[in-house]
Order: sequence, then C-alpha cells, then structure tokens
Amino acid sequence: MRGNILGIFFSILSGVLIFLIVVAYGRSDRIAPEFRFSSVDMIYDSDTTDNDLKAGVAAYDAKDGDLTRRIVVEKVVLNREKETAVVYYAVADLSGNVTKQSRVFPADIADIDDNGDSSDTMEDGMFPDMTGAMDGENGEEVPSLFPDAENSEGQEQGAANTENSTSQTENTNTGN
Repeated sequence: MRGNILGIFFSILSGVLIFLIVVAYGRSDRIAPEFRFSSVDMIYDSDTTDNDLKAGVAAYDAKDGDLTRRIVVEKVVLNREKETAVVYYAVADLSGNVTKQSRVFPADIADIDDNGDSSDTMEDGMFPDMTGAMDGENGEEVPSLFPDAENSEGQEQGAANTENSTSQTENTNTGN
C-alpha cells in the first residue's frame, strides 16, 4: 500500500516537472538578433581598425533591444584579385542567440602590402606555430616557443634513459 502511494506521488511529481520544463522552454528567447547596415564610404587599408569597420553597423533584438555595443569583428578576409575585404561580424543577445553577417569593402591592396595588415598580424599572434616549422609565406624558419623540445641532446638522453630502464627490467626478470 505504501509503495503504491509513493509511486503515485512520484508520477504526479514527474508530470508537474515536465509541465514546468515545457512552460519554461516556451517562454525562453530563441529568436536571434538581427543586423542593420547603413552605407559608408570606406576603403579597407592598413590603418583600418575594428571601430572603423563597425561604423554603420547596428544590431537589434526583439527582447533585449539595441545590441550594437556587443558587435564584434570576427575576421577580415582579403581577396587580392578583386581588391576587396570581406568583414565578418557576430553578435549575441543576452540569451545566447548568435547572428553572423558579412560585409564587403573595397580594399587598398597596395597599401596593405606596403604597410602590413594589422588583422593578419593579430590572427597570426593568436595561434603561433609552436613546432619551429617553416613559414609558408616567406620560407623562413619560425622560432619555436619550446626551444628545449628541439634539443637533440635531450632526445638522446631520453632514449638512453629508456634503454637503461629496459635493461634494468630485463635484469630483474633474469634474476627470478
């Protein structure tokens, strides 16, 4: 009798929890924000900053309102043949819904080649080559962040230590 009462109680409790989950899911914000672009006369060059790229871009959400301050520039991709720069933007609302958009600007490729592109430098700095491999663009060797890892003397010592431990294991097994 007592088992039946507990079974009924837990069945009702499970139903109430399922109902609350459905109601909470139905009320949650699942609508992503939207971008609004206005025209700007800008040419992408080596002096262009993220703030320059954000000019003329706004983001709005039905629940959270104006999200313009939360816009980030994800990356800039140069198309040297067409002399354009594709800028990728992203914004997230307070519920975690994300929207991504891109925009194309004319690019001054000659200026970028002469003075360097700050966005290329930033991306390379985020993910440095940690192995000391050859750089694909210039063919120059990139210095390793872990110089001891390339030390051949250390590798030889590691191999010698492995051989010594193997010999000791064999000697132990022979003594039995």
